[in-house]
Amino acid sequence: MAPRDLILLIGINLVWGLNFLAVKWAVADLPPLVANAARFFVVLLFLFPFLRLVPGRMKALLTLATVLGFMHFGAVFIGMSLAEDISAVAIATQLSTPFSTLLAIVWLKETVGWRRILGLAMSFSGVLVLGLDPAVLNYLDAVAWIVFSSFLYATGTILMRQLRDVNAFTTQAWIAVSAIVGSFFLSAVMETGQVEAVKNAHWQAWAAVLYAGIFSSIIGHGGVNYLLRRYEVSVLSPYFLLTPFFAIAAGIIVLGESLTWRVLLGGALTLAGVLIVTLRNARRNKALANTIVQTRTSGE
Repeated sequence: MAPRDLILLIGINLVWGLNFLAVKWAVADLPPLVANAARFFVVLLFLFPFLRLVPGRMKALLTLATVLGFMHFGAVFIGMSLAEDISAVAIATQLSTPFSTLLAIVWLKETVGWRRILGLAMSFSGVLVLGLDPAVLNYLDAVAWIVFSSFLYATGTILMRQLRDVNAFTTQAWIAVSAIVGSFFLSAVMETGQVEAVKNAHWQAWAAVLYAGIFSSIIGHGGVNYLLRRYEVSVLSPYFLLTPFFAIAAGIIVLGESLTWRVLLGGALTLAGVLIVTLRNARRNKALANTIVQTRTSGE
């Protein structure tokens, strides 16, 4: 990997790690679904020129936008509003990789070897250890929301396979529309005091919303789209394990959070399991690609 691309990749992880801090600040003053809608309003302002109908692809596109827009990101904001610390929820977000593998087994009928089974078991046992921490027990509902959001994101990754031919910014624009409309609707049903909260929100909350919209969504995801055009997913995926480390560091340095031995053990188990699954998925995809090439070659 070229040095500048490696720097970009590490920078994206830093941006996403700090986004946990930004979301925490946003939901401190704003109802979580209002904060989610505000974030994606910022995104839509920048990506509105890319919002267009895609003939023959709108059903799949709207399904993906619904799953990710207000369901996944809404769950993240709700989870962060309930969490007392960043560390546990940042680690729990990594379950999206094991969930993706499980969904591939169920939906795509993929087979798994003992190494990936071990990785899956380690990942989920790590979150179980986190949940048994006395400090985390105080906000288990937050961890549950984040685990649910990870499942939704994993579902989104499966749906994305159907939309590889759709412009990435067009996809993001529709996700923003879904987040805005869905979040406002659910906020009207589930939340109260929205108007007062918006009027009284501290500047820090609005700065956090801008950060989440511009840096995390547009720059972060835009940077990943750029890198995906230059490198295989298997090359990039292991680096994304840096995100929770940056998030945990931000929690310790900025918020004065502390780490217990259970959080450290649970985090180590979860991230080690995710790494095993990631590397084995990469090896499987590479072997599958080689098989396809060999089959085409022999057919010629």
